[in-house]
Amino acid sequence: MAMSKYVICFFILFLTFPSFGEVNRYMVFFTDKNDNAFNINNPEQFLSKRALDRRANQNIKISINDLPVSDVYVSSLNNLDDLDVYFSTKWMNGVLVEIDEGKIEEINALPYVANVVLVAHGSKLGSMQNGGRKYKEAKSDFESFDGVETKEQNEFIGVDDMHSSGYHGEDMLIAIFDSGFGYINESSFFTHVFEQNKLLSSKDFIRGSDNVFQYDVHGSKVLSCISGFKEGVYSGTAPEANIVLCVTEDIQSEFSIEEYNWLFAAEFADSIGVDVINSSVGYSYFDDDRMNYTYEDLDGRTTVIAKAANIVASKGILVVCSNGNEGNNSWQYLNSPADADSILAVGAATFDLDRANFSSFGPTSDGRIKPDISALGSWVKIALQEEITYANGTSFSAPMVAGLAAGLWQAFPELTSQEVIQYLKMTSSQSDAPDTLLGYGIPNFRRAYNRIKVTEGEVSNKYVVFPNPVDNRRIISFYVDTLADDKRANINFYDLKGSYIMGETLTVKSELDPIEIDVSFLKPGSYILTYKNGQLEKKLKLVVL
Repeated sequence: MAMSKYVICFFILFLTFPSFGEVNRYMVFFTDKNDNAFNINNPEQFLSKRALDRRANQNIKISINDLPVSDVYVSSLNNLDDLDVYFSTKWMNGVLVEIDEGKIEEINALPYVANVVLVAHGSKLGSMQNGGRKYKEAKSDFESFDGVETKEQNEFIGVDDMHSSGYHGEDMLIAIFDSGFGYINESSFFTHVFEQNKLLSSKDFIRGSDNVFQYDVHGSKVLSCISGFKEGVYSGTAPEANIVLCVTEDIQSEFSIEEYNWLFAAEFADSIGVDVINSSVGYSYFDDDRMNYTYEDLDGRTTVIAKAANIVASKGILVVCSNGNEGNNSWQYLNSPADADSILAVGAATFDLDRANFSSFGPTSDGRIKPDISALGSWVKIALQEEITYANGTSFSAPMVAGLAAGLWQAFPELTSQEVIQYLKMTSSQSDAPDTLLGYGIPNFRRAYNRIKVTEGEVSNKYVVFPNPVDNRRIISFYVDTLADDKRANINFYDLKGSYIMGETLTVKSELDPIEIDVSFLKPGSYILTYKNGQLEKKLKLVVL
């Protein structure tokens, strides 16, 4: 039977009409940064003064990857039908778009496009909104940073000592990347954050909005470990730090777009001058198996998010991330970006100083020690809405370390981010024998603080007790500049009349490692402390407040 002319016409129209399919999210990468409105010789046009100061303080030069993407290329893409550009990455020179998959060929044909990569199925991004809060300096009127509920977990890494020494994160800027910060704008544990204008900015990279108080409360729990505060009841590790909140993790799906969300957030954090980033997210497998990583990919330079973490670390930001909670499942190993170099990947420990059974193992696939250090990650007390409850995970050990790092850096602002990391590692509990369970061990503020004092020359390393007078923690560190072959040292305490009080034999590892002594048995007053190592003898006057 002859085919109807109407059917023939329809068939011709079908063949000539473009094929359209699902609208997805793609990264469009450019070939170069030509036709750029900015110049690296004028970085103040695209980086804040605080970001430039951070670079200057650490002798970090402005480079071509600091230059924003070409605005001409972005405008050209925006002029295409049914295409919107949402976020850009200057470090990887590309933009995030939502398009029908039928337009990929058209975009790939553009002379300035290097390639187009699928990063998530489906449409999700909405219209961009100008969000965030403006910084307004405000001073705290808190009388005490002691919190009964958080006393033990803060003491675990010496944060109580950090607070008593006057470091609570003042003037430091910490960014938190997570899945959502529900209810913090309604919780009394974060009242000071809003009343004192400590929330400098916030961005939702999932849908492109400015509302971060939605989606999930995981970020709220994480934030409480840093910023949560209720006088006499609860204290995070750096409650006086200024903060930036970024939603990068989509709890409804798991695609590689979340690595790019992290990248966008890192560039945003860098541009406004963030000092420390805490990231309690990590990736190895996704809803689309084609995006999955293997253990071999966790070499610190292969995954998108590890590359991003390495770049942000090179800009002088101290990156702290959770090592992962895969320790008791089939994967077992760390997640990315914990594999990245030049960052602090944090494992979870118990109060017994063991690895929490869920805490991910190292090493990286190229054999580097991970986690770098560990903190309490089991039975951590967190503040959620108006309650204090418990949580487990490296998601909570990491932010406690982020606050610790911020306080230590606050004490020694002349250090680089990498020096702060190295001091934390070299003074952790098992720095002489790191492993792939706890890394270099449990960090401690006083040990790191004292080591910096000695190494940077603020305390002469010649038979010195520090601090002297002894503060209310009553932990002293005894330094020597020479060791006998026998590294055992005899320490004795006498009153001013010469009457013996107590003595102890300890081991000195090296000239740079302090002998730590708990002198809480001494009442306030003045004493004589004697030190003997081989033929070397020294007497010092010790004052206890």
